[in-house]
Amino acid sequence: MKVELICIGTELLTGKTNANISYIGDKLSTIGLDLCLAATVGDKTENIKKAFQQAIERSNIIISTGGLGPTFDDLTREAVSKVLNKPLVLNREVLSTIAQHFVKRNIEMPKNNERQAYIIEGARFILNEAGTAPGQIIEFTKNKKKTVIILLPGPPREVQPMFEKIVFPYLKKYETGFKRSVVLHICGLPESKVDEKILPIVEAERKLEAENVTFSILAHQMIIDIKVDVSGKDEMLVDEILGNIKHELYDVLKENIYGEDRKTLEIVVGELLTKNRKTFSVAESCTGGIIAHRLTNIPGSSLYFKQGLVVYSNESKVKVLGINEETLQQYGAVSAQTALEMAESMRNIANTDYAISVTGIAGPSGGTQDKPVGLVYIGLCGPNIKEAYKFHLYGARVEVRQRAANQALDLLRRQLLRDARIVKK
Repeated sequence: MKVELICIGTELLTGKTNANISYIGDKLSTIGLDLCLAATVGDKTENIKKAFQQAIERSNIIISTGGLGPTFDDLTREAVSKVLNKPLVLNREVLSTIAQHFVKRNIEMPKNNERQAYIIEGARFILNEAGTAPGQIIEFTKNKKKTVIILLPGPPREVQPMFEKIVFPYLKKYETGFKRSVVLHICGLPESKVDEKILPIVEAERKLEAENVTFSILAHQMIIDIKVDVSGKDEMLVDEILGNIKHELYDVLKENIYGEDRKTLEIVVGELLTKNRKTFSVAESCTGGIIAHRLTNIPGSSLYFKQGLVVYSNESKVKVLGINEETLQQYGAVSAQTALEMAESMRNIANTDYAISVTGIAGPSGGTQDKPVGLVYIGLCGPNIKEAYKFHLYGARVEVRQRAANQALDLLRRQLLRDARIVKK
């Protein structure tokens, strides 16, 4: 069963990130369907037609994203209509749904949105709860080969609900097996050390010649991801194998694993703060508010996150945080002493259980022989901790800042776990 994805949109060829490929590919793999090809096509009718014509010749299931909007460059409906030699037919139910989208927002529906209510003859439409572009499922037979074309809009926030609710259940009838995956996230260990720890587990699976088990490892911004995929015909056996491997990985990596799958550091930290009924504040210099931004992106974070300050200049460190001028003169803004004073002062100002501070040299300029680019100090203050940590981080400016934020959140995570154990005793 060959599955192909066609991503339509000139913007995808000129710098815009395409999140649909990884999402759709991952979802398909769970039912034993793997993408054999993913193509990206610009907004030209002839190119779109050619992409579908070629896909029909070689694949059984063709999924497309993009080109279903109301504007002049949304050409997917018309192109597929011509390829299949099937007319576009106005669907009153779809038109009514699109109209309601505008009514709810107290906006008059533009005339060109009516284009989106035209469905290829014989197609099953998929209503779009997050936008105005409906999807379509077209089944047909050509040269005795049954083929399915599934048209979806381009924005991931529209694609994903439609895929989850309608497309994925529909495609399950083509299920060829079962595939289960888990991604374990690690912070606080270098990639080489993670590799060393998990290698016996990987090699043990290789000795079993288990072709249905694959491992992959990816490092990014001080975080290491280990992905394990297990596939097979027996769903219970697949789940059992994956569960056993996951248990073995936790045994060797222990608390270095901070979460699984879509769990981010900030989500995990937020859960720990909530569970232990603790509050947190942060004073940021080189990270410029990244930590506060990531934490406040989480719904309900006001339960534990009380205040964040960006004190970028020495003047603001003194005036806003009350850092001792002598500390800055003697040790400098990028120092363990300053980081610790920042964290202590932030904790007092916000009256929180925990406070973190970050000060460093993100670059590309500003470094010296004694204090090179990438030097970062993180201060952490809490009920059982008052410490400053030194890091030498690498990469471009944006990478140093994100790595510093990850290190800070992981230091807090580990301290919360330690303090929770103290309370239990």
